[in-house]
Amino acid sequence: MKFYDDTKYYHFSTEQTTDAEERQILLEERMEYAKEFMGKAFGPEKTAGDNIKKYIVIGGFVLAVILLVIFSLNKIVPGIIYTLAGLFFFFGVLSLLPSDKNYQSIDLPGQAKLPKPIFCSLMFILGIAVIVPAALAPSQGYAKATVGGIATGFLITGIFFIGYTIYGIARHSRAMKEKVNAKCIGYIKMVGSSNNEHGGSHLVVTGTPVFEYHYNGRKFQAFQESAIKTGALSPAVGEIVEVGVIPEDPYDIYYRKTTAAKVLAFVLSLLAIGAGVFMFIMLPQVNDKNGFSVNTMGGEVQLAKAQFDDALIESYVNTSDFTIEYVTVTSVYQVGEQWAMDLSNDTKRGIIEEDKDKYYEGCGIYLVIPGEGSQGLSFIADEWEYTGSHEVINKPE
Repeated sequence: MKFYDDTKYYHFSTEQTTDAEERQILLEERMEYAKEFMGKAFGPEKTAGDNIKKYIVIGGFVLAVILLVIFSLNKIVPGIIYTLAGLFFFFGVLSLLPSDKNYQSIDLPGQAKLPKPIFCSLMFILGIAVIVPAALAPSQGYAKATVGGIATGFLITGIFFIGYTIYGIARHSRAMKEKVNAKCIGYIKMVGSSNNEHGGSHLVVTGTPVFEYHYNGRKFQAFQESAIKTGALSPAVGEIVEVGVIPEDPYDIYYRKTTAAKVLAFVLSLLAIGAGVFMFIMLPQVNDKNGFSVNTMGGEVQLAKAQFDDALIESYVNTSDFTIEYVTVTSVYQVGEQWAMDLSNDTKRGIIEEDKDKYYEGCGIYLVIPGEGSQGLSFIADEWEYTGSHEVINKPE
């Protein structure tokens, strides 16, 4: 990637290691860059047309975030899902728009940019992977739809990274056929974060060497985008090494092999594909009878009720002789240290303290009463749906 010696996007140093003083400088430069980036990202452009294009993008993203918060607070799950899918489509469309030819793009180490067609396709595919399961969920089952969506995500991710890894290997092999002598003139250093063994994060300094070399009679200064590491950097300043060059883009160079990283990416990609295929194979076995709920900022939302049938009832009461009656809770009260509730069929039931908020006044209940008079069962109608063959007494239309 091309090295810009006058940019604020990264810190240039000639020291192989980073002492406390330089680390502090890096932190201060990072804050200054963050301020400058935010100013450019949200500040006005030179022309009205550029302002319109810029603020339509910013406005669209902000609107989507606001909608996500509103839908979440109001427990509107379909709104959350379709807004999230819309964001993927939004960025996919943006990637197709022509960019400003006069804009100078600064390439950062570790910040590889996906080609437009690949990025666009990825965004649209992810959007479809969110919408299709959501649309099929009411008829096919929420659990199955969720598993199918996750499986699709695994497959897309695995296939994409396998393709990207193969692409990187091919470019590296091609560059190694066109080698030149290059002198290390210093190092790019950046501040990042890393998780520690206790689950927290700490700041780390990463870097990569910058090389100066001649190719086809021209002088170039560049760094290998994928060769980011921590600790002492190498080679030493002034040292001459061989680097591979991509002929059509002489700024794209390869100095350090990243075989281990590519092997790891390839293995993880295969595991992701394997997980996706396995989930699709097991999809018919997914049980939708347990119900399905999601947590939002407004609280839990029950998307599908759990199902109970005659077989489940018989497994608890040990008899097929039972009746099912739909009743409502008329009152919930405490008697000494015990809790109880009155039902609309003029009976009383004891409940444990942990369930006193579930059985609110007006709550509907499927009451299972065994024929021999043994202890019955109760299923809250907000959470359970009866799918057996018995007639439900007093069931509301």
